[in-house]
Amino acid sequence: MIKGIWKQPFFIIGFLFVFSLLTFSLYHYYVMDNEIYENQIVYEGITPVDKAPFAPSSEYWFGSDRMGADLFYQIISGAKHTLGIAFLASFLRMILSYLGGILLLSAGRILPVVKGLGQSFYYIPSALLIALILWPVIISDQFTYWDKVYFELLLIVLIAVPNTAILIKEEINLIQQEEFITSAKLMGGSRLRILIKHVMPHLWPKLLLMYVQQVIAVLLLLAHLGILGIFFGGTIFREYGMEFTIPVSVSNEWSGLLGGYYYQLRLAPWLVIFPVLSFATVIMAFNFMAEGIKRASDQTFVKKKVKKKDFSKVQPTAKDASFTFINKKKIS
Repeated sequence: MIKGIWKQPFFIIGFLFVFSLLTFSLYHYYVMDNEIYENQIVYEGITPVDKAPFAPSSEYWFGSDRMGADLFYQIISGAKHTLGIAFLASFLRMILSYLGGILLLSAGRILPVVKGLGQSFYYIPSALLIALILWPVIISDQFTYWDKVYFELLLIVLIAVPNTAILIKEEINLIQQEEFITSAKLMGGSRLRILIKHVMPHLWPKLLLMYVQQVIAVLLLLAHLGILGIFFGGTIFREYGMEFTIPVSVSNEWSGLLGGYYYQLRLAPWLVIFPVLSFATVIMAFNFMAEGIKRASDQTFVKKKVKKKDFSKVQPTAKDASFTFINKKKIS
C-alpha cells in the first residue's frame, strides 16, 4: 500500500506542493529571519507618488496591506503555522477517534447515544459552535495567550471525535466480517491479537485516508473561524495614522490574515482573494493526495483479488482430475 502511493501521480503532485510550501515557509523563518518588507509610501526622488495599500505588481506579487506589508511573505510566513495546526489537530483527532472506535466495539447500549451525539453535529455548523464557546475566553483577560491556544485546539479536536470514532468503528466491523477473521477466532485468537495482526493491516489505508480528510476539514474550519474573527495564534491591533486601528494576526496564520483583512474587501480585494486562494490551493493539494491514496488502495485490493483467482486455477479440481481404479486382491 505505502509503495503504491508513491506511484500515484495525484499523490505525488499534492505532496510536492505541500512539502515545497512548508519548506519555503521554514526557509523564510530560519534563513530570511521571518522578515516581511513594509513600505507605506513610494517616492520618486523626494516626491510621494503612491501610498499603501499597493495593488499586485512585480514588486508586490500579492499586493500589500494598509501598513505596506508584503502580503506574499505574510502568507509564506503563516504557512508553517496553518499547516502545523492542521497536521497536529488532525493527528489528535485520529488518535482519540481510534481509541473511541475501539471502545465503541463493546459499547452495547451506549452506542445509540454516541451515534445520536455524532449526528447532532451534522446540523450545527462547527465553526459557529466553536466561536460561541470560544468568544468569552478570547475577550477575557484572565487567560494567557497559550491558554487560549490550547483551549481552541481542544475544541477543534473534540468536535470531530464522535463522528470519526463511529466511522472507524464501522470500518473495523466491516473487516471483522471477512472469512480470515472468522478463522482466526475459531483458532482461538484473542481480541487484541486479532486487532493487531489481522484488522490493523487492512485498517491502515483507511486511517491514512481519514487523516488526510481530517486535515482538509481542519483547514476549512480555520478559514471559517477566521471570517468569524477567531484568529488562531493571537491578535494585535495596529494603528493606521489617526483614523482607525487594524486587527492583525500575530503569527500571520492564514485564518488571521483572512479575518483581519475581510473588512477591507472593497478597498483592497487582493487582501482577501489571495488568502482564500492559499486555502483553496492547499486543500486541492490534499484532495489530490486523498485521491492518490484511494487509487493505491483500490489497486492493492484488485491485485490481491487477482492473486487469489490465479491460485485457485492452479489447484486441481475433481472435474479435471483423472482417476484410475485398481482392484487388488490381498495375497496371503
